[in-house]
Amino acid sequence: MNFYVTPEFSDNQQSGNERYFQLTLAPDATEKLTLKLQNANAEAKKIKITPHTAYTNVMGVVEYGQDAEKADPTLKHSLDELIEQPEIIELGGNETKTVTLDLKMPKEAFEGFLAGGLRIEEVKEDTTEETSDGEGVAIQNEFAYIIGVVVSNNQDAVKPDLELLDVFADQLNYRNVISANLQNFTPTFVNRLEVEATVQKVGEEKILYQASQEQMQMAPNSNFNFPISLEGARFRSGEYLLKMTARSGEEEWQWERTFTIEADEARALNQKDVTIDTSINWWIVAVISLIILLLLLIVWLLIKQRRLKNDEEV
Repeated sequence: MNFYVTPEFSDNQQSGNERYFQLTLAPDATEKLTLKLQNANAEAKKIKITPHTAYTNVMGVVEYGQDAEKADPTLKHSLDELIEQPEIIELGGNETKTVTLDLKMPKEAFEGFLAGGLRIEEVKEDTTEETSDGEGVAIQNEFAYIIGVVVSNNQDAVKPDLELLDVFADQLNYRNVISANLQNFTPTFVNRLEVEATVQKVGEEKILYQASQEQMQMAPNSNFNFPISLEGARFRSGEYLLKMTARSGEEEWQWERTFTIEADEARALNQKDVTIDTSINWWIVAVISLIILLLLLIVWLLIKQRRLKNDEEV
């Protein structure tokens, strides 16, 4: 590492936690988040600090260092909007600098947690690429520290609750999957989450696809697409039934949901799946061509035979 980041905690920090900011603050309070930045070599550096709101990624892992493509509709307060974002910080060679960011709590009291993180990264000017204004300077990110930030108004426990929002044909890394969108609509973490899911045709007992995963975690007021892989199989149009069970501690949820895969949807996804061979099977083409030629030959022979018979009768 070319630079180091150390969080410095206030009296509002929960005791025993020295890894990330875990704060209990009153409504409308302002707290200073303090970071010590240390340049580890003689070369000057530029450091960028960006606040983010936590979300749950497709692997069932809480992400603190970037934002979701779309925030969950149950999220009332985005932590990245409550934390000041400073200008790019310049660190001289071997310099140590302390930086503070203001965290402004919502005016109204809230239950549970607001979660997010600070992404601290070095940026460099790359003069080998030209920007649109022709100045020849582009910012390139190198590596990053992620310091979590979790805030609350009190220590009262909130009971987690989940909902299955949607089921649909999808792709993950250009491979066919069925995605089950699972939502944590409560302002608390869902820890040690286990999910089991099966998919079958409506009216049939045979399980076509299945998936299970343990030790997942969901961020407060977030959702993610739980993937059920087709293991290289093609999508087939039709009506399907998803059965899903989720567990966290003593809590358990069960759902059954029917969904439809349309023919044009299946065709489009199958063409994009990198594990499916969509090239022309020339053996099949050759066999079909041979059958057509044989049929044409038979028709020609029948016509010729009929003509010969007619000539004999004349």
